[in-house]
Amino acid sequence: MSQVHLIAPSGYCINQEAAQRGVARLLDDGHQVQNQTIIPRRQQRFAGTETQRLNDINALTHLEGANQIVLAVRGGYGASRLLEQIDWQGLAERQQQDPLLIWWP
Repeated sequence: MSQVHLIAPSGYCINQEAAQRGVARLLDDGHQVQNQTIIPRRQQRFAGTETQRLNDINALTHLEGANQIVLAVRGGYGASRLLEQIDWQGLAERQQQDPLLIWWP
């Protein structure tokens, strides 16, 4: 099955139980779910510090393996604070080598 890599670029996941049910559903369906430790992470109203959230995104440039699905745990305006620091060139190069399917609500 697929490999799902979680990121948390925006707001804190308020409904922790729903997030865990989602992970359990993916696992039950045979998917691998990576980076689950970001789900409970919190810094004020965000899903971690700006550095942590930026690292979630920029780490995608080195994410190994083909057919990776990147799933943002939650959307929100918090990611807009990171736009100037995202490694856009690195992400573009990664997409040209082994495209990631990125779903960001």
